Amino acid sequence: MGRLQGRVAIVTGAARGLGAAAARALAIEGAAVMLTDVLESVAETAAALAQDGFQARHHSHDVTSDQEWQSVVAATISAFGEINVLVNNAGINLPGTIDDIEVDAAQQIMNVNYFGAMRGIKAVLPSMRSAGHGSIVNISSNSTRMIAGLTTAYSPTKAALALLTKNVAVACAQGGDDIRCNSIHPGPHETAMLLGDAMDGNSDAAIKLIQPMIDAIPMGRMGKPMEIGKAVAFLASDDASYITGAEIFVDGGLSLL
Repeated sequence: MGRLQGRVAIVTGAARGLGAAAARALAIEGAAVMLTDVLESVAETAAALAQDGFQARHHSHDVTSDQEWQSVVAATISAFGEINVLVNNAGINLPGTIDDIEVDAAQQIMNVNYFGAMRGIKAVLPSMRSAGHGSIVNISSNSTRMIAGLTTAYSPTKAALALLTKNVAVACAQGGDDIRCNSIHPGPHETAMLLGDAMDGNSDAAIKLIQPMIDAIPMGRMGKPMEIGKAVAFLASDDASYITGAEIFVDGGLSLL
């Protein structure tokens, strides 16, 4: 029996990459999972889990919409009865320095990466309180510790998410709720969003572009998506019952340099 048997999870941005890996890791540990995304391919990702014998459903979901959050919560409760785990993974990035990033673009990133997670937390808290326990895992970034000019709009959203995590953790604990809230801070991982053509070896130029980044990682390689997934499953489980407000860096030691 898995560590999450009988638990119910929502994973946003679950069509591919880290979100899909998180959903699979939770399902392997026994959780029923609602996968959400704006990408239509989330249906295929959920179907693959169901075909493997896991409890998985999907829902089209724009995390910037309160109405769509309420729809996801209602659909999850209808399908599985309650909500115990929320993984706020949905995120976007528009690279740019302070000179070339548009404020409207920065606001768009904040709306998804930060306010989308805040909306989700507010939407699921009533169900978690009703269930008597819950675990919220926010996918932040190691860019909260590493500064790069091209992340002028992105990294502040992830820093805000990390601080929101701590505020929610303290508020829930002091309020008497058995609801924990932690953040995971990934470094470079082997996902289509980051690597594109280089994933399949289709572009020598793309591979050369990312090689210096790989060389800089102390462990000498990029992360595998399931390495994030397993960290999510741990934080969602009772094995992490005394961990709240924590920042877990999963980046091969890159942020220590």
